[in-house]
Amino acid sequence: MEERDKMEYDVFIKGKLIDLVCLSEEIVEKSNWYKWFNDEEITQDTQHHCFPNTKSMQLDFYKNQIENNKRKLQLGIVHKQDNKLIGMVSLNSIDFLNQKCELSAITGEKKYQSFRYATEACQLIIKHAFDNLNMNKIWGGTLRKEIAEWCCRVLGFKEEGIKRKEVYKNGDFRDTYIYGLLREDFYARGGTK
Repeated sequence: MEERDKMEYDVFIKGKLIDLVCLSEEIVEKSNWYKWFNDEEITQDTQHHCFPNTKSMQLDFYKNQIENNKRKLQLGIVHKQDNKLIGMVSLNSIDFLNQKCELSAITGEKKYQSFRYATEACQLIIKHAFDNLNMNKIWGGTLRKEIAEWCCRVLGFKEEGIKRKEVYKNGDFRDTYIYGLLREDFYARGGTK
């Protein structure tokens, strides 16, 4: 077992297959987090992979964009059985006045790229947003229509529109598919208060 796999994580939200953990400088230092954004395959449907990423850049991002930021809640996704950081899930642009935020997630470890882990991570942070942060709406966007359809079918989001030719990626301008989930729809689907 590698040293990085022996890491102890500060669990913030417990799940069944995965836990959502607090991020730290140690996680930046001991994980592959920064490498995910250098992988063209992992980032094919994101706005990453325009410039190289380094461990020191990831540490700077952690210190300046995540640590003590009340408009962003970013958590690591840890595979419980393997005790390994496999991805990130976050609530971004948290707006307490209008009670809304943006959901984003990435599974960076290819071995764990399964919708079951992404589903559980998103379900856990969505429930936290509605139950603990008093959000009324969570929205998101993706460059891949299939991901938007999955968010609607599995997580209960509704399609809200398409931003045409919104993002330049891999030599082409691509549409962004926007979806949203209201608190009332979440609870109507069986979310608990």
